[in-house]
Amino acid sequence: MAKKKKLNLVTVDDARFNDAVEMYFLWKELDARIRSSATRGVNFPETISEALCCYVMGFKWNKGSGGDAFDETNERIIEMKATSNWDLDTTSFSPTEEFNDLFFLRLNKRTDELFIYDTGIDSDALKKIKVNKTQTLEEQQNAGRRPRFSVINFILNPMDLEPVAKLNIRTLKIEKY
Repeated sequence: MAKKKKLNLVTVDDARFNDAVEMYFLWKELDARIRSSATRGVNFPETISEALCCYVMGFKWNKGSGGDAFDETNERIIEMKATSNWDLDTTSFSPTEEFNDLFFLRLNKRTDELFIYDTGIDSDALKKIKVNKTQTLEEQQNAGRRPRFSVINFILNPMDLEPVAKLNIRTLKIEKY
């Protein structure tokens, strides 16, 4: 079990949630404008994705070190990774990250829906995932690299995971499965 480090927990109340929703649409507009002039847009900010997930799942948002959120009900440190590209993602993990559960946030920008996946993977299990034909994530980290890999291709698809929740950011409707 991951250790609680210096957690600084914040409740994502209705006001914070509404701020995150407003920031989402501002980010989406900025991203669209930048993409009209360049090939790459602006990454989905963790300030938005983490706040939305915490609100939907009832987690405390961690503004300190040692995970992105804390699930008080199950005493779990939550790590979150997000993508705004439905089909592709690339993420990396620090070798020192410790968490009890990895949540993956998958945004469908066209429909403004955020799909939330509980992978059930902790930081120890994550290190055992093969990120290429010959090496695990841990082996690459031990070699001094910060491996980048796709959560969709290396975790969601192989485990045939379905979302545990969905947030329609336009209507603010939350569905839990």
